[in-house]
Amino acid sequence: MIGIVVPPGALPAPPLAPPTFTYANQAVSINGQSRPFAPVFFIHEDDLIRIEADLMEKDSQGNLFVTPFSAPGEISTPVVRHGSGKPTTDELYLRTTITAGHVVMQGRLPSGDWKLLPERINQALKVINAPFEVSLAPITFIVSTPT
Repeated sequence: MIGIVVPPGALPAPPLAPPTFTYANQAVSINGQSRPFAPVFFIHEDDLIRIEADLMEKDSQGNLFVTPFSAPGEISTPVVRHGSGKPTTDELYLRTTITAGHVVMQGRLPSGDWKLLPERINQALKVINAPFEVSLAPITFIVSTPT
């Protein structure tokens, strides 16, 4: 059997995975009122949701620090409606800014079961060629019509 010898450096290096920034110090407010952070929030239709967090990354020694990353202008963060425990094709977007590693997302949702999912956010980040991915616990908003 004859093998093929490839000289070192002849093949391109595999692309490096983008860094993953972890959401930390998460804070949620509804209509300007702070709420204790939880995985599920029960709110009313058209309440103003505001989510803030710091984007953390690790240095070469494994120590966490707030990344200095800022996004130019406003970006959109997808929120996916769920029905019967599964995602639907309905999707809305929270207006998002990132300044010196501090993320602010805000918007209003119609009635339904809405989820902020890291997998979907990372898909959206790839579409805009963001130089990073995010890691966060999913957040659910159960939105009801006010009575």
